[in-house]
Amino acid sequence: MPKFAFFILDITYHILDGVPAVFLFGSSESGEQCCVIVDFKPYFYAIGSTNSPDISILKNLSSDGFSVVGVEPVDRLFLEKPVNALKIFSSEPRGVPFLSKSVRDLGFRTFEFDIPFVRRFLFDSKIVPLAKVVVDAESIVMNSRVPVFRAKSVEHVSEDVSKLRVLGVDIESYGGPGIPVDFDKNPILMIALKGENFDKVITWKRFDNAPSFVEFVAGEAEMIDRFARCINDFKPDVITGYYSDDFDIPYISHRAKKYKISLSIGLDHSDISFSTGANSSAKISGIVHVDMLRVAKRLLARSLHTDSFKLDDVASEMLGMKKIDVNLSSLTDVWDNHSENLSIFCEYNLHDARLVHDLFVKVYPMLVELVKIIGLPLFDISRMSFSQLVEWFLLRNASLRGEIAPNKPSFHEEQLRSEKRFVGAFVFEPTPGVYDNICVFDYRSLYPSIIASHNISIGSLRCDCCAVNVPGLDFHFCQKKKGFISSIIEDLISRRARVKVMLKGSSDSFLRARSEVLKVLANSFYGYLGFAPARWYCFECGEATTAFGRYYVKRAIGKAQDSGFKVLYSDTDSLFLLLGEKSEQDAVNFVDGVNKDLPGIMELEYENFYPAGIFVSVKSSGAGAKKKYALVDKKGVLKIRGFETVRRNWSPIAKDLQKKVLEIVLKDKNPGEALSMIRSVVSDLRSNNIPISEVTIFTQLQKNIDEYDNIGPHVAAAQKMKAKGIVVRPGTIIKYVVVKGSGRIRDRVGLPDEVLLKDYDGEYYVANQVIPSVENIFAVLGIDRDKILLDSSQSTLSGF
Repeated sequence: MPKFAFFILDITYHILDGVPAVFLFGSSESGEQCCVIVDFKPYFYAIGSTNSPDISILKNLSSDGFSVVGVEPVDRLFLEKPVNALKIFSSEPRGVPFLSKSVRDLGFRTFEFDIPFVRRFLFDSKIVPLAKVVVDAESIVMNSRVPVFRAKSVEHVSEDVSKLRVLGVDIESYGGPGIPVDFDKNPILMIALKGENFDKVITWKRFDNAPSFVEFVAGEAEMIDRFARCINDFKPDVITGYYSDDFDIPYISHRAKKYKISLSIGLDHSDISFSTGANSSAKISGIVHVDMLRVAKRLLARSLHTDSFKLDDVASEMLGMKKIDVNLSSLTDVWDNHSENLSIFCEYNLHDARLVHDLFVKVYPMLVELVKIIGLPLFDISRMSFSQLVEWFLLRNASLRGEIAPNKPSFHEEQLRSEKRFVGAFVFEPTPGVYDNICVFDYRSLYPSIIASHNISIGSLRCDCCAVNVPGLDFHFCQKKKGFISSIIEDLISRRARVKVMLKGSSDSFLRARSEVLKVLANSFYGYLGFAPARWYCFECGEATTAFGRYYVKRAIGKAQDSGFKVLYSDTDSLFLLLGEKSEQDAVNFVDGVNKDLPGIMELEYENFYPAGIFVSVKSSGAGAKKKYALVDKKGVLKIRGFETVRRNWSPIAKDLQKKVLEIVLKDKNPGEALSMIRSVVSDLRSNNIPISEVTIFTQLQKNIDEYDNIGPHVAAAQKMKAKGIVVRPGTIIKYVVVKGSGRIRDRVGLPDEVLLKDYDGEYYVANQVIPSVENIFAVLGIDRDKILLDSSQSTLSGF
């Protein structure tokens, strides 16, 4: 067969005739699914010492049923220094950790024995998932749902990506108030599937006037079988759900086993495979399963404004769409007694599948860029934290540069690392007050640019050829030979700069996603260097980065003062100056002067001009709070940092009121109006005229309920949710309302849907939510807590 183009979507491996083979699943340019098999040998590295035995001993080594099938001397780098290493091949991927231990027992140091086989293949072959490759292969016969080819060669040819066939999946199960989720006892009632030009809900309870997308079957078993056949017919490249790693997919699988139904929906006829533990997942061979809840929590959390990871809240922010408003707790009763009302629940089910489908489509450009940059499959990328992304980015680049990766630390070493702390950033504390005409400056990607400009890298530390120490520290980094870490970060920053130029006048979503991914990756490196479990952990590197940061911020402050500016505030990478009698052009000239003396790619940027701003004080002192300020720009847009408006644990009434007060004080410059508004809200709270939705408090559960030593209000609320059959786990957003009564607050919490308007404790919200959210603002204006609570008839605003 001639060569053909192919887009890799999923990757796994099998042992064929005793030899490991990589299975590449994907689509041809015409969209036809296929599988390409490539031979590849698993291996690890060993570095010997003067006492290590002759390598001939290694060639006949075996352990736990696995054997060494080859030993190859290679020249590599380790911690950026040349080494003579051995590349030791194993008979099977599973044998690598066993054989590496046996090699260590002979006096060698071993490395990269924990790199998963398929990831090793991708790095070595320089193949990038989702991108186009050209395959020279022959067709072979194999038990598979798709054509199978045996590759002679596979070559990466372009960054193009194919359009994917995406299928959103959502289920609704039997349950309700007081009925906990139980895979064994509670059946699945309906399964929704949403793809392009494909809308379907499969259910086994018939009812009249069903929407056209509803398909009726005879029972739950037939519904599950029909679900599997729909997947085989639709041929999705991606199946996506929300909490589908832990709920939808395992629930379907569990019920299928109950009925002894085969769910071998993998393209190689394999069943769904599950991994358990903290990083549980559900994998379908040849079809990429993406759990959008994992994506939201791990990759989107930094950019989301919502405090909640519920599908309704994430979809509302990202898509401008919300879930259909139904009383889901009544589904069980409707199913049992009022099946004529099931139509709305089918619509609800399908709409949820539509939301997860559209969420995937929305974030697909970002996921594509992460796959391209990190070089790992979409399944893996969608489940990684940023520290994992950084590490695998380094592992890929190490492979490309012939650098052997350091091992992960032992438990003891990780504990020792965790005890060490860097000195933090320098803070020039502000004097509390309201200010006019503020100019704000930021060092562009301060820490990444410091690492790149000062060549901060493990292999550059304490070189023999240079001697200029890091400011305030007793060690230095080489300035003659570029280091591994520093060169990678410099490349990230340079690539982003090129992308930003390309973005001017462009609305390309993939370009925009690439810019954001490059930025986030670069900014994550500093934290990674001090992350105890990291392979490339380097305390001195992190310590030097913050030391240089303090040095350059202090130097900018000194230059600003010498130029006649009054410094208002500075923290980490930013500088706030009061213009006074100076102009904005003077501020621009100041930036140009600072940048002339900065090394490498470091740059101070003029962020914006703000006509007004407020800095509030810490309760325990008169000093300004670090990062607790609000600014308003020329367009009237409010920028808030550190206030409760960007934190959880506060009710909407407190958050909204605080923002309104800041707007009135800064934009309208009318503190009297702000005070009147506060007093009006206080009156409404005490009269129970504020809706329940506005006094609902949101808090995230940090651990399992039974792991809390002290039962706070949110834990008490979580216990009530669990008693109702609601799944509650670490990360769940808990909603509760404090009601009237005596005793501890935890004894006076109610769930929002159970509390009547007359029952919430208005005085609690006045004293613990509303006043605390604004008292620091009014304190700057000379109005204390007692004056805020006075009726307007008892006080004038002459004190403003």
